[in-house]
Amino acid sequence: MVMDEAIPTLEQIVAKANDLQMMPQTARKVMDLVSKDSTNAQDLAKVIEKDANITSRILKISNSAFYGLRREVTTVQHAIVILGYKSVRSLVIATSGKAMHKRMGITEQMMWDHSVGTAIFGRLIAASLPHTIADLAFVGGLLHNVGKAIMNNECGKAYTEVMKIVYNQGVEYLDAEKEIFQYTYPEVGFRVVEKWGLPDSIVQIIRFHNLSRLDPTEKATLLADRELKMGLSCVETSIQMCQFLGIGYKSPKKDLDFSKVDGVKLLEISPERLKTLIEQGEKLYTQEKAIFN
Repeated sequence: MVMDEAIPTLEQIVAKANDLQMMPQTARKVMDLVSKDSTNAQDLAKVIEKDANITSRILKISNSAFYGLRREVTTVQHAIVILGYKSVRSLVIATSGKAMHKRMGITEQMMWDHSVGTAIFGRLIAASLPHTIADLAFVGGLLHNVGKAIMNNECGKAYTEVMKIVYNQGVEYLDAEKEIFQYTYPEVGFRVVEKWGLPDSIVQIIRFHNLSRLDPTEKATLLADRELKMGLSCVETSIQMCQFLGIGYKSPKKDLDFSKVDGVKLLEISPERLKTLIEQGEKLYTQEKAIFN
């Protein structure tokens, strides 16, 4: 492998990404406001409405089949009242997420498509679960790849080598990253998102979404929290569904064995239900993905 690019340590790449403040200013302000008990809908709407692009996309997503609301959402404040603070925070992150990529070539678009697909599938899987889990599945799905974006932003040549190994040798991202960087995208992603002040449950999903690969002791500790267990299961399952369909991948992985996916087992999804969810998710993704771009 020939590569004229110095690879930073884990601590260096996390520090650099945090210094760059990847998330747009409006999103950072919204995350800060939602974390405060004193914030009201008017305060939140005032910050969001200063950004016409984010406002437009929030209204589009709120009124899409993705949310399936029975009445039209006409203003940001209306969205806050109907959906709640946390869901609106999710939408702000969704509309800002693409800006985390310094450039937008084929590689970056595939990463973003996968993030969007995972978020859409995650929310679909969680539709029958409590609202808090659906929010976790959506934001966790959307941000689970943030470490890849950071590594690709800071070390584009090295990350190209990672992707070559993944696509040419059929190796998993975690193993290819370990080979090139000596650390992996979840290790980078969770440390950066933790510094943004997002809830610990979302941080843990970004860190541990490769549920089936975790050490049994580590896994048992995580799964003791029911909400986190369901959120992790939804995100891992949605990642695998996207891989099965080829969303964000070079090609579909039609031989994927869902019976070996911990998330599927923990959610007790039957083969028939799995087939239905994949069909519904593919249709919803095709229908709504443009909103996120």
